[in-house]
Amino acid sequence: MDLKSARTYTGTPPDRANNLLVRLNNGADRENVLQAVRAQLGNAEVLTTDEFRSRSRSFWLFGTGAGAALFAGALLGVIVGTVIVAQTLYSSTKDHLNEFATLRAMGSSNGYIYKVIIYQALLNAVIGFCIATGIGAIVVEITAKSALPIVITPWLIAALAVLTVVMCVASAIGAIVRVVRIDPATVFMR
Repeated sequence: MDLKSARTYTGTPPDRANNLLVRLNNGADRENVLQAVRAQLGNAEVLTTDEFRSRSRSFWLFGTGAGAALFAGALLGVIVGTVIVAQTLYSSTKDHLNEFATLRAMGSSNGYIYKVIIYQALLNAVIGFCIATGIGAIVVEITAKSALPIVITPWLIAALAVLTVVMCVASAIGAIVRVVRIDPATVFMR
């Protein structure tokens, strides 16, 4: 239909901004329809679904404060998560300094000790990610029935899994430094 008829049917006055959605029949050539609509409407902006999605996403992420708040919240979450895991690993390592000193006195290489601490970090990553994924699945299921559902794609899950592993392994550095500085002779001073 033409724009005038669309305004009449939707009750939209001619001096108001609006959007009209055009659905194509099966077999219609999208590019030909786009060119015809653009020619028919003149100065009106005609966007494909992907163009509209990209523009909307860019507006909300970069044109408003919502994007900055989202990025700041994500960054804060990464920092807090890394610090908490680092403190947990450091505390666990500190509780077992005598065992690590014994390993060093027996001739264990630094590489072996690194592996032990990194395995602890990876265990934290796997357990934490599984719990978070389970909670996320429940939240997605609850919001699926709402007007604004949360969408978590497989790509996002994979990216978060990698980020979780990187955070936990980076957190292990403090514990590794502490253990490497242990004097193996402390085992014999007990």
